[in-house]
This record gives sequence, structure tokens and C-alpha cells, in this order.
Amino acid sequence: MLRLAVLGHPIAHSLSPAMHAWALSALGLRGTYEALDTPPEALSERLQEVRRGYRGVNLTVPLKERALPLLDWVSPEARAIGAVNTVLSAEGHLLGFNTDAPGFLMALEAGGFPLRGPALVLGAGGAGRAVAYALKGAGLEVWVWNRTPERAQALAEEMGLEAVPLEAARAAYLLVNATSVGLGDPGATPLPPGLFPDEGVAVDLVYRPLWTRFLKEAKARGLGVQTGLPMLAWQGALAFRIWTGLLPDPVGMERVALGALGKG
Repeated sequence: MLRLAVLGHPIAHSLSPAMHAWALSALGLRGTYEALDTPPEALSERLQEVRRGYRGVNLTVPLKERALPLLDWVSPEARAIGAVNTVLSAEGHLLGFNTDAPGFLMALEAGGFPLRGPALVLGAGGAGRAVAYALKGAGLEVWVWNRTPERAQALAEEMGLEAVPLEAARAAYLLVNATSVGLGDPGATPLPPGLFPDEGVAVDLVYRPLWTRFLKEAKARGLGVQTGLPMLAWQGALAFRIWTGLLPDPVGMERVALGALGKG
């Protein structure tokens, strides 16, 4: 039987168990998917448990960057991003991957949004790094902003991007909120409403609440908008494929996540 899990801190409200339980059932696989609360200081010991008894795990905040030195092998993409969100346990070895980057691009494509720049990524943490890496790899001009300018500058120099002030948002076509601003606070937004461009697309990786102030104001401005659930579903489906060789339907996973969110 497959044993799978998501590690994070806190983790109780994760939508991943609902999504992956559905995927297991839909594909006729016997298995479980748990949410294991794992503070950073307990990560090393927890990964040893994964090595001994699990097929694989997802990693979420605040573990994506901390896990790299604890794994036996890390994919070139995950190493370049500096964050791992998927771990495969195979023959006693822990292998690290990043499905956030391809998941973001596939979610955009599935939503019918063009891959067009300039793209402004708000945030330089694990999620922001994955999105910036994906967009740069897709050939877009990528700008990055962070509340701590030094972090944005360091990411820009590392990946060949441009660190910009927030006002550059007016000239961007694709806006991505990869910060935690708005998480659990419907009144918070990383971007003042006067800085939205006249056209383009806005994506918010925050999905609690599903419709953040950032997305509502982007929609009012006439921009195309995408919530955080499509990327959540796609990265989850790609992780599931790493563990099993089978790709579950991301639309089904998104539908289940939406239902779980409604109950939360």
C-alpha cells in the first residue's frame, strides 16, 4: 500500500490530503495520504521516517528550502530554484523535485492565458523562486519585487532577472502574487490598486481566501484572473506522477480542493 504525506508547519488546513485521496481512488490505487505537522527542527528526523516507510511526500512552508541539504539527490531544476516540494523515497534514497514551476505554467495554459511578458513576480521566497524560474525558462522577461529589496536583488542576480520597484507593475502584463500577503486577511494586498496595468493577467498563489483583494481589484480593472487552486492541483498531479508513474486529472483534483476549501 502506498504511504504518502505532506509535511509543513502548520499543516492541519492543507488541501493536499483531500486532493490526493481522490487521486488514489480515481486511479484505483490502495494508499493513504497524511498531513504531518513538521516544524523545521524536526525535518531531518521526519525525513528518516519517510525514507523507511513512505513512497513520497510533499513539502510546504516553511520546509521547501530547508530540505535540500537533507536529501540524497536533488533534480537540477529544484537545485536551480533552491526549493523542493516533492520527495520520492526509492530503495532507501530520498530524491527531491520541484513541481511548482511546471505546475504554474501548466495551470496558466489550462486556463487559456497567454504566456506573455513582462512578468512581475511579487515575492522572492520558495514559491516566487519557482514561478520566476518557470517564466524565465519559458522565454519571458521576468521582473521581481520583494518587501526586502535585498532578497529581490539577490534572486535577480542569481537567475538573470531584473529587480524592480512596485511601481513597475503598471508596465507588466503578467502579475503573480507569490507572497503570503492576503493569506487569511481579505483586506490585505501586496499591490495598491492604482498600480495595476491596463491589460494583462493576475494570478494569486494564495487560496485562503480564494478570491483575495488582489484578484478582486485585478478583475475590476479588467484583467484576466486565476486563483491559486489550478497551480495547487497541477503541482499535486505532477508530484503524484513522480510517486506512481500515473497522472491524475488536475481538473478533478482542483474540484476536490474547492470542495474541501468550502468546508474549511
